[in-house]
Amino acid sequence: MNLFLSEFNIRAWRLIKHYELEKAADVTLIYGKKGLGKTSILRYLYEHRGQHEGGILADALAFAHQYAYAAQDNKLNSFRQRYRTTRLLLIDDLQVLAGKVKTIEELHYTYEYVIENGGKMVITLEGDTPNLEFLGKRLASRFLSGVAVPIAVPLDNELERFMVEYIQQKHLFMDREIPGMIANLTDNLAEALKIIEQFIEFAVLQENELSLQCFKAYWETRVRKGNNATEPINIIKQVAQSMEIPVDELLGPSRKPRVNEAREMAIYAIRMLCQISYPAIACYFNRNHSTMIISHKKMQEKLTKDHRLEQIYNTIIKVFQV
Repeated sequence: MNLFLSEFNIRAWRLIKHYELEKAADVTLIYGKKGLGKTSILRYLYEHRGQHEGGILADALAFAHQYAYAAQDNKLNSFRQRYRTTRLLLIDDLQVLAGKVKTIEELHYTYEYVIENGGKMVITLEGDTPNLEFLGKRLASRFLSGVAVPIAVPLDNELERFMVEYIQQKHLFMDREIPGMIANLTDNLAEALKIIEQFIEFAVLQENELSLQCFKAYWETRVRKGNNATEPINIIKQVAQSMEIPVDELLGPSRKPRVNEAREMAIYAIRMLCQISYPAIACYFNRNHSTMIISHKKMQEKLTKDHRLEQIYNTIIKVFQV
């Protein structure tokens, strides 16, 4: 995705565009919801600054895998030499390290060596807030001692402008109303692009033009298929329906026993069916990842003792089985 400059990301964009290693904070944290261009901003920094400074760009999962392989093959010295001596270390999607205790410990030592040697770090995090508690207090406090820059959710008119520019760049002949419709259907750039690409594929298969009528047909098909897709929001809706709890109440602050139990069921089902991290699950419930772990364990234990809950769970997972 090319960088798209607008009000929602302008602060992060300006910081990265004018980034100077000598003047920058030890750690720069860029955070925001999924699909808003954090990875693109980090890649821009690497291409325009990092390569010249001998920097390293890696997503957090790659860092974790490389560390694990290095430990297994007795190559930790070369791994540490590479990461600890760089002048600019760029780490993307930090949230995937949740629960990876050894990798977090290694990252902590990496941070200390990089900063001691006069280097800097820029990291990105998926989330509404700069919640780094999964790193432990010491490393979280160090990462938060620098500069934290949020990327907001774009407004509908910003999303629409982004799509119009993209359509023009691709020389697509598309109905003028479609970008506005897509802007009302999503709140991030990555999803908007995905919708456009899928719509084009749908139109090609239908041997149709990129018309408004064709888009409506595509969207109806997508919604029909999406309702049974194994995604967190669909699981939440199914749990709410099965346990007769309104979705808003399930996702809200209510602590009523029935609501708590339904929430625990949803968290457990999402973890089992989607295999996503606890911090990622926490984003759906506006809670921290430790609460997700506790809720998961509670429901896991209840399912071994409560036949009624076991039946409800089995009914829920059948909906999402192919």
